[in-house]
Amino acid sequence: MHCKTNIYKLLLLTWLCLSGMVVVAQEAKTGKREIDSAMAISPDYLPTRWTYLPTHQYNPLSYNPIDTFLTHIYAYDPILLSKNLFQSLGINGQAHKNMVFDIEHSIGFSMTHLPYPLYFKKLSDLKIYDLATSYTDLQVSYGLLTEFTFRATHAQRVRQVDFVFNIDGASNEGYFIHQGINRLSLSGIVKYEMPQKIYGFLLAYAFNHGKFTENGGLTDIHSFIDRDPRNDTTQITDLSSYPVMFSNAQSLVNTHSGELINYVNIKDKKGNYYGTLSHTFEFDVLKSKFSDYDLNNQFYQDHFYLNSDTTNDSINYFMLANTVQWANYSPVDTVGTQPYFFRFAAGMRQEFVKSINPRYIGNHLALFARTNIRLFKVWDIYGDISYSLFGYTRNDAMANAGFRFNINKSQRHYLGLEASFARYSPDYFFSMYVGNNNFWNLDLKKQNVFKAGAYWSIFDYVLRFNFINAGKYVYLNSSFEPTQLTKSLQVIELLLHAPVRTKHFSIDAELALQHSTNKAVSLPLFAGKLSGIYSTRIFKKRLRFQVGIDLFYNTRYYADGYNPLIHQFYTQRDLYAGNYLYVNAHIALRVKRISFFLRGGNLIAGLLSYRYMTTPNYPMQGRSLELGLNWKFYD
Repeated sequence: MHCKTNIYKLLLLTWLCLSGMVVVAQEAKTGKREIDSAMAISPDYLPTRWTYLPTHQYNPLSYNPIDTFLTHIYAYDPILLSKNLFQSLGINGQAHKNMVFDIEHSIGFSMTHLPYPLYFKKLSDLKIYDLATSYTDLQVSYGLLTEFTFRATHAQRVRQVDFVFNIDGASNEGYFIHQGINRLSLSGIVKYEMPQKIYGFLLAYAFNHGKFTENGGLTDIHSFIDRDPRNDTTQITDLSSYPVMFSNAQSLVNTHSGELINYVNIKDKKGNYYGTLSHTFEFDVLKSKFSDYDLNNQFYQDHFYLNSDTTNDSINYFMLANTVQWANYSPVDTVGTQPYFFRFAAGMRQEFVKSINPRYIGNHLALFARTNIRLFKVWDIYGDISYSLFGYTRNDAMANAGFRFNINKSQRHYLGLEASFARYSPDYFFSMYVGNNNFWNLDLKKQNVFKAGAYWSIFDYVLRFNFINAGKYVYLNSSFEPTQLTKSLQVIELLLHAPVRTKHFSIDAELALQHSTNKAVSLPLFAGKLSGIYSTRIFKKRLRFQVGIDLFYNTRYYADGYNPLIHQFYTQRDLYAGNYLYVNAHIALRVKRISFFLRGGNLIAGLLSYRYMTTPNYPMQGRSLELGLNWKFYD
């Protein structure tokens, strides 16, 4: 059955590639540049810009142009992108965790953080588009022999209404026992503003579905990594022969989130503006279920509170929120180029939360304010503050402040300082949970996090230094139990993002140096990615050709392990990861609006060692091959 499915997927991809070539060939025969309905030069230029969807605490929007070059077209999996330094479970679509330490939290109730930040779309991840007519982006990739991904975006303007629809799906059977994933994300946006700019609204929805066959990693990882690359006769080529922790476990995760922002720009009969009054309604739903039978006691550690034969553990909660605020700018205003401005907003946010497991019902109310000021054309000052009045989050407080000096705007040359303080309740999941194999009811203190940073940027180069001090930090120990530090944790970071662009060469470097003062937070001293690309035009400049290589390396450290039952990473000191060089290479072609790529992954797997894993007990994929297509077009 799987074989037939793979053949069908390969035939579909081949048909798409061939049909795309026919369309491009027909388009290229004329040798003419035609002006389309968007008054743009077709088909090499797309007059489309994007920015992230405003949420309840909206700031002036900053639009970015759509990147029409090849460059990262082969990075169909977001973990492959240069900017993402993540540990993962070995195949596309599974749980992952950032190797660069950071603590992000916004005011309000938080149940848990799912370990799928690059795959599960939050409302803040969605994009709105500034376009003249429409924009469509299709991406398909097929990894031999079991991986298939599909991604599509369509944005359309009809009179004063903008529509955006996104679909992102993937399936992968894996290569060890019981390692598959099926994932689907759907999202949509409707944006409208009256011609008189008196009233407008933003409506957005996001759905994420993930079905994961969880194998828990190899039971004896040393049988995999301790093989001798020089002795082929001792190598095990059949990966399905390696025993795994779970042979029957499965996770099913569904999330729903949505928001409706209604806003009114207050004006008098003379057109004088007195600010914007807005109301935001939001909802958030999470349903997850982990099931297993014929339980492996090595993992469950003799912890059976309900049943020793079968496990069906779940998290099930929903949240409704209302935010009312006044601001002297609207949710769809852009940053602007004015030499002076003063922007201010203030309001309140009410949340109602009901959770079945862990059991919780509560209301929360928070007050907030924010500002953005520009002085003397070159000084930008911004900040926000929020305070929670009652409920589980009572007395939570957050404050952020930043300063930026514009050295040269045409070169995007800036110097900046940022600082933030947060005192907040840990995720409620860490305070209470009742399951078949995990149970706790803890009186955790509020976490106190101070972060200060400085950065220098020019064009798209960014050098950043961060200092983080976290008091009462909460983490999962090796027994899968929440633990709160009694002493403060300090982390220092030096981060570099360097995208080098010349006529034919492109180099992207993402480098991180970091140090933690507590073993509860184990970090690689160095982690970095380097992508080098050579690009040129051939066949009378009608075909853009690209060849590139990607390198990824991090120093050895005790990377966090993963517990699929509770969807959390935990601290461990038994097995280190790192000190392995991952090498990927690709070839890509683009004619007009259609791009194709062929990518080889982990090309030196087994040549030097078999220690290719970023998460303990979960080997990364060995040498692999992927085919892909990307098609951008517009009306």
